[in-house]
Amino acid sequence: MEPVVKKNLSLAEYHQLEENTDTRYEYHNGEVFAMAGGTLEHSAITTNVLRLLGNLLPGNCRPFESNLKIYIASLDKGLYPDVSVACRPVDRMQEINAITNPVLLVEVLSKSTANYDRQLPLRGEKFWFFSQLPSLREYVLIEQDSWKVETRYRSSADKNWEMAYFEAVRRSGEGAEITLRSFDIKLPMNQIYQDIDNF
Repeated sequence: MEPVVKKNLSLAEYHQLEENTDTRYEYHNGEVFAMAGGTLEHSAITTNVLRLLGNLLPGNCRPFESNLKIYIASLDKGLYPDVSVACRPVDRMQEINAITNPVLLVEVLSKSTANYDRQLPLRGEKFWFFSQLPSLREYVLIEQDSWKVETRYRSSADKNWEMAYFEAVRRSGEGAEITLRSFDIKLPMNQIYQDIDNF
């Protein structure tokens, strides 16, 4: 990714940039990067996950779609996951319309962003950035082109991340489900991928 704006922007200038355009930008220590649009399939999977989480989460928690920014103060970064879940009380950063304490984050992978979204050992990748949030308990990666889901879970900020993989054969995955340990809920894979072959 090349920064859209070469000069160092303050958080106030970053907020003003987003307020004055129709484009969302990731913020990395003063540099901003335009966010690319997604495919129809990407949007459908995201919507399906939002619906499932909305029906299953406890009453004090709720899912948010991709327009909600997550700010990581320790790294001075503002990022947009595809889906986030936060529970009350939600810590808001009003200056840039962001929250700082998500419990669960979901990314729907695309060819252009898969490496950035998923890399574990590198300190220049999105998962490592998000893992610096003490509140974060689970990170979910959903493939677009096949029924594959990867989760990373930790019970607290001082514990190691545990990984799990879920896979089902497309169109015959009836009964297959993924487990989200952060909320002890299960999402049926056929509902995560509902209707994506019908467009």
